Amino acid sequence: MNNFQTPMVMALAPTVLSRTSVKRRIDPIDAPARPLGAKRSALVAKRADSSVLTRNRNAAIAAPGDTLLATVDGAVSILLRATNYGLLMERTQRQGVGMRLVQTMVFGDVKTFDHWCAVEPLRFEDGLLFSKLVRAGHAAFADYR
Repeated sequence: MNNFQTPMVMALAPTVLSRTSVKRRIDPIDAPARPLGAKRSALVAKRADSSVLTRNRNAAIAAPGDTLLATVDGAVSILLRATNYGLLMERTQRQGVGMRLVQTMVFGDVKTFDHWCAVEPLRFEDGLLFSKLVRAGHAAFADYR
């Protein structure tokens, strides 16, 4: 005779689960953020004030033949300038506080400009500004020839 029990008998056998109290460990990342110190608060305020100044600075940089396009909130601005090498474009993307990304590109022909426009995320974020960008870029290439 076997000493093994059938699965049915095992399922009917009473089992007692002893469960100890489990307390969740709180990680420091779960705690609320600490308040900013005096120096950091001053830096944040200074950067917020300087973002207004940089919008005005970009308008001052634009030469008479340049085209300056910007979103309503000033988060993205694009400066277009026709040069001997092609279309120079400076795209600046700002955050309220923190980093600023500046990309400078030169497009030698309309085909490369259109290829870049096809993958530019601005076409989804601000369609009107994007269409102005495409028209201004094509006009710059037409004037250059």
